[in-house]
Amino acid sequence: MIIESERLRLRRLSRDDVDFILAVTNDKQWLTFIGDRGINDDGQASQYISVASDSFAAKGYGLWLVEAIDAEGDKRIGLCGFIRRPFLSCPDLGYAFLPRGRGKGYACEAVNLVLSWASSHTNERQVSAICRPDNLASLAVLQRAGFERMGKLFQPQQLPHDFFLRPL
Repeated sequence: MIIESERLRLRRLSRDDVDFILAVTNDKQWLTFIGDRGINDDGQASQYISVASDSFAAKGYGLWLVEAIDAEGDKRIGLCGFIRRPFLSCPDLGYAFLPRGRGKGYACEAVNLVLSWASSHTNERQVSAICRPDNLASLAVLQRAGFERMGKLFQPQQLPHDFFLRPL
């Protein structure tokens, strides 16, 4: 399954993306705003890819790898898609980009692509998003995508996050 626009291609993760998963999950912004997921070697990155693949099989959605069609060299710039969290009643939008994919509007474009896809390929009626209040770039993406801040989300051993909802 591939989703495309003029500038982006979203595809499912493959075993060939182990190096990319290691890079994105250990990027400074990922560690600051998402948190350390303990993905530090090829085996752990492969497991992350397996979980993402299992999500598509079980739920019909998951995280896509985002590629910049117009990029030179490694076109893999980020992740974008949906995660089912046990404490939420709807899928949670998630995205993360490496430095080479930031500041070019790719996050907004990828988010809009997955929201459009979800509205026509799932039975979901709304999606959520969780964001740290100090992640200004991500907050701007959510605002542009039409998410409404609903309040704070408190989880054990984490700072409070802003909680957002958006109809599909």
